[in-house]
Amino acid sequence: MQELHELELTLLENLTAKYPQFKSHLPFLKVAERKLTASGLDVNLEYVDFNGEFDETNALFSNGGNIQIKGLKEGLSYVIDITVGQITSIEFSTYNEKWDGKFTDFKILEKE
Repeated sequence: MQELHELELTLLENLTAKYPQFKSHLPFLKVAERKLTASGLDVNLEYVDFNGEFDETNALFSNGGNIQIKGLKEGLSYVIDITVGQITSIEFSTYNEKWDGKFTDFKILEKE
């Protein structure tokens, strides 16, 4: 398992503004797998040593912003998946651009 990248952690912290019950989950999340797809990157998350309770929340979360990444003209969009109270994944998608899956020189642009 791998540690969360700074960008992944920032997006998860943004999630907790809308869903504060997940703030206590963040220290226990690790990356089980990062997998390049035809349109982006899937980051599968796993809980490690979490003793808390999971609620019944099911949601897809995105703040509607765009993530600028060095080498991508249009940047990235993302969606965080919450299934039965567990943060399960972050899906990053390009806008039909080739991408190596590396988060270099990123900047999050909020939706206007």
